[in-house]
Amino acid sequence: MKKVAFLSVLSVLLLSAMLFQSICQAGPTDVVIQVGDWFKYEARVTQWISTDPFLPEGFYGPLSLADNETNSIVYTVTAITPDTTIPATNVTFTVTYNWKNGSVTTSTLVESVSTANQNIFMIGANMNAPAKVSDTFDFLGMGFFQYPERTITRTFDYANPTATRATNECNYTIDIMGSIYNYTMWWDKATGIRIYYQNYGNVGAIFTAAYEYTVVYKLVDSSILNLAYIPEMYTPIVMLVILGASTASIVFYRRKKLHI
Repeated sequence: MKKVAFLSVLSVLLLSAMLFQSICQAGPTDVVIQVGDWFKYEARVTQWISTDPFLPEGFYGPLSLADNETNSIVYTVTAITPDTTIPATNVTFTVTYNWKNGSVTTSTLVESVSTANQNIFMIGANMNAPAKVSDTFDFLGMGFFQYPERTITRTFDYANPTATRATNECNYTIDIMGSIYNYTMWWDKATGIRIYYQNYGNVGAIFTAAYEYTVVYKLVDSSILNLAYIPEMYTPIVMLVILGASTASIVFYRRKKLHI
């Protein structure tokens, strides 16, 4: 009997150790998404203030502003490979741009899931604040600006219209030769996929007139259940219809009560 009890306790301890090890392994190179998974984004420039027109000739700034001319951008996972030299886990995406003029273009993105990642479109799965997601690096490799180390500012629960999911946030501001840039990024904790990105800039005159901008990317759909910032069904038009229906119901209910 004692032997059985001892084996039972030993089994529990071994199971606990395995679970603890699994939790501890969550880090900057962990990838849980799979080949074939896809993620659909909406990109919008929500602010442009300048004496110049939007994206003027000779524009020298974030190329992400040009994504305002897309209806959607879809990232599809085509390969996942380890890189022992960094170390990192490389995730290869085919990126499909669906442009407002009806054309479709594609490109390839290899995301190095590690703290050596400068882009941080994706971070390690199941990370928590205040973990580091990107090392400091020489911006543009020209020696005039050292980009700061970036960390998870907070881990919180975000309620999208279909589910509540643990979410990691990074928020930081940099000053490059007098031009101010502010960044806010949200990643789904369980997958490490970025669900929200906002970049605000107040840029001095260099090759064009000074300008101020805000660009926002939102994950609107994905192959993973309930993983989105705003699901595609919750577009402004649909939200107006839902709001209108809700308002009508409230008015009808109030009128009905008045007749009682």
